[in-house]
Amino acid sequence: MKRIVSKSALILFACLFAVALSDVTAQTVQVKREAMSPGRRSSGEPNYTAPAGPYYISTGLKVVAKGMKVYFSADTTGSGATPVTSYDWSITTKPGTSTATLDSTTKKATSFAPDVTGQYIIQVSVNGGAKTSADTIFVSTYAGLGAGVNCTTCHPTKNTDWSATPHATMYKRGIGGQLEVNTYGKGAYGLSCAKCHTTGWESTTDNGNFGYLAKQAGWDTTWYKGFPMSGSSYMIPNGDTTVWSNMSKNYPAMAAVANITCESCHGPGMDHKTTGDKTKIAYSYDAGVCNQCHDAPKKHRLGSYWAASAHATRPLSPNQASNASCRPCHNGSAFAAFADNKQSPDYSRVVNTPPISCVACHDPHNATNPKQLRTLAIDSLANGYKVPAGVAGMGNLCMNCHKARDNTVTKVNNQKNKFSDRFYPHYSPQADMFLGANGYEYGTGLTGLNTHGGLKNGCVTCHMAERVNGSSVHANHEMKMTDATGKDIVTACVECHGAITSFEDIKAPVDYDGNGKIESAVAEVQGLMNKLKATLPLDATGEPVNRAADSLLVKNHPRYPAILPAIFNYYFVKNDWSMGIHNTKYAVGLLRASLGMVTGVEMENLEIPKSFELSQNFPNPFNPTTNIRFSIPKESVVKLAVYDIMGRVVATLVNDKLPAGNHRATWNGKGDDGRTVSSGVYFYHIQADGFTATKKMALIK
Repeated sequence: MKRIVSKSALILFACLFAVALSDVTAQTVQVKREAMSPGRRSSGEPNYTAPAGPYYISTGLKVVAKGMKVYFSADTTGSGATPVTSYDWSITTKPGTSTATLDSTTKKATSFAPDVTGQYIIQVSVNGGAKTSADTIFVSTYAGLGAGVNCTTCHPTKNTDWSATPHATMYKRGIGGQLEVNTYGKGAYGLSCAKCHTTGWESTTDNGNFGYLAKQAGWDTTWYKGFPMSGSSYMIPNGDTTVWSNMSKNYPAMAAVANITCESCHGPGMDHKTTGDKTKIAYSYDAGVCNQCHDAPKKHRLGSYWAASAHATRPLSPNQASNASCRPCHNGSAFAAFADNKQSPDYSRVVNTPPISCVACHDPHNATNPKQLRTLAIDSLANGYKVPAGVAGMGNLCMNCHKARDNTVTKVNNQKNKFSDRFYPHYSPQADMFLGANGYEYGTGLTGLNTHGGLKNGCVTCHMAERVNGSSVHANHEMKMTDATGKDIVTACVECHGAITSFEDIKAPVDYDGNGKIESAVAEVQGLMNKLKATLPLDATGEPVNRAADSLLVKNHPRYPAILPAIFNYYFVKNDWSMGIHNTKYAVGLLRASLGMVTGVEMENLEIPKSFELSQNFPNPFNPTTNIRFSIPKESVVKLAVYDIMGRVVATLVNDKLPAGNHRATWNGKGDDGRTVSSGVYFYHIQADGFTATKKMALIK
């Protein structure tokens, strides 16, 4: 009996131990250093009122300024169903003379203001010590870019590039009346602008920042004396360098931290400057660095727009962070390396950051390209199609990632031997669709069909149209084409399509899907998608098969392998996510060609032509009627008239605005007066949006 009890006790102990161990291993915690932007620190819309007291904005960098608050949170992502019920924060290491304390020790988030330069280690444990995590920061002061040894000494190339950026002269231009030029030839400069236009602003904290030095010298309340006011802004003659010259001469230490200098983005560098220790300076691809200024409502809201975008919110898997084929487009720092040198990107400094943050697309050190974009060039698509010069402007940057990863023809042909998973373009073939290339074209010559080729900046024109929100007018870095209420954003569309309020207002020129009515372009493409899907083998989700597990459904289809290109084209259009808006011509061409191949019945050619054309009449000679076909690639006012050999107008066949497409006019051999004309040679002439052409025909009775 005793032995049985002992075994039972052992089993019970083992079970309890296993449960306890399971609870411990289920816990997870990571100290997360938080950036604090002006927008995040304020009370929010509609007033965006900041709390009283010190400015206390934080970049989230590991190197911070003495006296400035540092913010932390306990990230317990991954704890699963095990609740995290308690937090215990502490400063485990700090300089000997520091008396800094945490604002809270038991909440999920905390903050503190380091009062002495040096190293601090902040720790948190959860559920009574089940899991513990720590973060190390280094506290320093600002060195500035004054005379003698500074950043330019060791980083001359970076300084040369940075010095040409708007950041390098931001405050200088502000107090020189160059930032907001008005009709009177004077610039305006508000009292609050210096917070973001200088380095490390905090007027109550002695750490070498501009705000403190300006307050101590009395500069902050005297520099503008003598200039007239307009509202809260001072009106300064545009290009006046008097104030800047006086400051540089009389307050050199202050001038050294004026403008947006290296330390604005890399943290205070006094210790790095004096020791050369790389751990005492910081760099980060996180948007918090930029958002210390670019998320400052009400006027500067780029950061808040970006934060709502898929670029900011898409989770970053370990594979996407490290896999050589994934990371250039899923990891912000990897994309920066790829953009800087596509042939041999340096991934040695790649860090796990939010997928695509500000500095993934914008180079803070270089102003060679518009908006400091890293690159504006995309040479070719995966099938070798060369992107025409001058197409898409700044949108070329987007195309580096938003393009198919495979040569479509090769991909499709390979499926005849082995049907593999992910039989579709890799999620986002927008560049291919926009340019009209790399679909499976069945030899129809669709390549180059382009609906929006005339957009100056391609993707950017529509997805980053100016967004007005209060006094904030910026390019829409959220990039969505619907607003928070689900309403279509058609700001950029109205220039060409008129006073529309929805994408559904853009009508197709013809009945593409053959249902007997002309609908919106989106509805017509959806109709073609539905027709094509009805002819293809479907998986359990109701979509065309794209996995190896369902390959027999494909191989047993009566029109296999002809359906392979059709399946791929279906997903080519679907994964473009615009339902034909990016390039209606090409989407329609691919879908109709696919339908013709799968059903065995070729659909009538309704494609919008690439260029203006006037065809020879048929029949010719004729009696009593003849048909004249012409093509226009865009909506145009068309005049088609018949002339006799003396150049006199005999009959006007067309004089109207027509939609893009292939058209036909019939002449019955009668003049505008209704009388039948005599036999002979006649000429027909077309005028349409700058295009003219003339051809000859003969009427024989």
